[in-house]
Amino acid sequence: MDLLAITAQLIIINGVVGDEGTVAGILARPAPPKPGRGREHDFLFVHLTLSGPHDETDDLARELVDELGKRYFAAAGSVTSALRRAVIETNEALLRHNVTTRSNLEGGLSCAVLHNGELYSLQVGEGLAFLGHNFGIERLPARPPQHITPLGRSAGIDIRFAFHQLQPGDMMLLSDPRMSYLTGETLAPVLVNTEIESGLDALLEVMARDSARLLLIEFADELPSTLPLTFQNSRQPAARPPARPTQPAPQLTPQLASQAMTHPLGVPVGSHPPADSRPPPLSDATFTVETGARRVASGSARGLSRFTAWLAEVLGHLLSHKSNEPAVHWAVPTTVALLVPLIIGAVATSVYIQRDTVNQLSQIKQQMLDEMTAAESAGGDSSEGQTHYLRLLSLAGDAEALRPGDLEVATLRADALAALDRIDGVSRLTAETFYHYAAGTSLTHIAPRREGGGIAVLDQTSNRVMLHPTDDSFQNPTSEEPSTIGFGGQAVGADTIRTIFDILGLPGSASATRDSISMVDTTGGFFSYYPNLGDISGVTLGNSSAWIKPTAMASYLDRLYVLDTEARQIWKYYASTNYTQLEGDEAIFFSGEAELEQAVDFDLYSEDGSLVILYKDGRIRYYDTRSGRIQWDETTLAQNGMVTPLIAPAAVKIVGSGLNASIFVLDPGSGRLLQLSRGGTVLTQYRIFDETGREVLTQAADFAVTDSPSRIFVVAGEQLFVAARN
Repeated sequence: MDLLAITAQLIIINGVVGDEGTVAGILARPAPPKPGRGREHDFLFVHLTLSGPHDETDDLARELVDELGKRYFAAAGSVTSALRRAVIETNEALLRHNVTTRSNLEGGLSCAVLHNGELYSLQVGEGLAFLGHNFGIERLPARPPQHITPLGRSAGIDIRFAFHQLQPGDMMLLSDPRMSYLTGETLAPVLVNTEIESGLDALLEVMARDSARLLLIEFADELPSTLPLTFQNSRQPAARPPARPTQPAPQLTPQLASQAMTHPLGVPVGSHPPADSRPPPLSDATFTVETGARRVASGSARGLSRFTAWLAEVLGHLLSHKSNEPAVHWAVPTTVALLVPLIIGAVATSVYIQRDTVNQLSQIKQQMLDEMTAAESAGGDSSEGQTHYLRLLSLAGDAEALRPGDLEVATLRADALAALDRIDGVSRLTAETFYHYAAGTSLTHIAPRREGGGIAVLDQTSNRVMLHPTDDSFQNPTSEEPSTIGFGGQAVGADTIRTIFDILGLPGSASATRDSISMVDTTGGFFSYYPNLGDISGVTLGNSSAWIKPTAMASYLDRLYVLDTEARQIWKYYASTNYTQLEGDEAIFFSGEAELEQAVDFDLYSEDGSLVILYKDGRIRYYDTRSGRIQWDETTLAQNGMVTPLIAPAAVKIVGSGLNASIFVLDPGSGRLLQLSRGGTVLTQYRIFDETGREVLTQAADFAVTDSPSRIFVVAGEQLFVAARN
């Protein structure tokens, strides 16, 4: 939901409203003409309170909040990261001022950003804010922090983040820390079920003879038809016109202003003037505002109104007894009677579903912000910080399931991944699009040809295998378009291709002298396409009727292996004229429970047949197939260089032989491609980005690694990518 913000800045000194165009230390600014990427529609609110006499600190407060706004809108990335960097630099600026002027100024800061109908807030020191909903008022922070580090005291500051999903009519008040005695009940007339004009009047009554600098904000889905010129909204330029009081405001001398506004920051929470010393509410406020008619209907309400009007017209027509009106067939009122409750029920159901989704997403985003804050507080490069980053990634997956493509979730996820990169020492590669298929394509597997060049891919959506011809280096395509080499329903001799679940590039052998791109379907059909002559053959694998859920295929020498997760077997086939099984040796033997129902992929080493199995929960096992025993697992990797564990791995491949042999693991959950030694040591970790800076591996389904030159091919959705390996 797109919301706009209507703001009013206010300074009150001993119950008297000051006559100022803008208030020192307060900023309400929409995006400038050329903001950083992602900042185009943001609206920033800042409230800074500095200790010391205000006549001495006003210029500094204005400068600090103005520079904070410039830094925020110039930064790219997520709202939280941009706001955090801007606040940290503001803290450094105040520290430099204290050093150069030998002063000891401290600050309480509250910042908020309206971003796509969502509110992100940040507070430092004794920053104070109140957020009003139709159900009540939230205090930010909800309770006083145990440790408070004011702005400007040290290089390290305590930052508190909060996230809220806004609704039209919500109100926010940014206030001085000394107003902490205010309660939800006191502020209800100001922030709950009201508008900014009447809320401002109620705020003047609440303040009585107190002193404060305040920023009042209303979040609305429409701009009112009339609005006082003293108010700013998010569809105006950042500059605000001077105030237009209806009667002259009392002039305050610098001495009076200084005396009235020199309250230091460290006012105890809950302290406030005695009740008997507070005068009755202002009945004749010197600061008045123009009010006008507010638009009370949003687009959805108007649509419902039009539907109701149409329904009333239909019913009126049906109930009309005018003789000149034509008779209405009995089917019309019957249809209306049936459709109305169905339509109303569908609308109500969709509203509740949408509201539930929004609430869940809001809670997840708040948890993500909490994890990010906790990680930074623990030290971004520490093991504790790593734990919080990993939790954030898990939450990001939940959020993306609710709302795919959410920009803020993606940027928070990117921040966490960048932090984990620093911890893990990940290398970043840039990929080019090798080929972009039509929308709706789902590339799930990739297989390079063993000899002569060429890359085959499986499109699961259309159940077809495509071959991209290349030269021997796999670098240069020899044809602009791929060719289809196998598809579901294709007749191959006496067999028919069914649902293909994996593909494999096989070299020539004694039983088949030519190299091929091989495909296997869920019924046991094994089909080989020979690129040199463009012909295809097919056989049915023995005992394939025993398969339950075949998942992946691999080869060793002339043997073929099929992972069947529900049967909990890796079936073994020996090459002959047809692939057959040997009695008593139908599957790979394991000395213990291999838990193959959790496996997602496997591969065998070409020299000794040793086996690596990858599990969807992040486990990995390397087996000696002669004894069926585990040689090493993920705990070995954790001891040998893998700081961040596997989160949601998808594919594993053993590439090369001898000293050049490596195990590559694709982990979309953490956005990495890991290169491991056969002994269980982490050699390298890669993260791959496309030309626009978007992560490739988080959406990847499979990969292939080639040598001479070193290339990494990745399939992700509709695209085939290629990246040069360092």
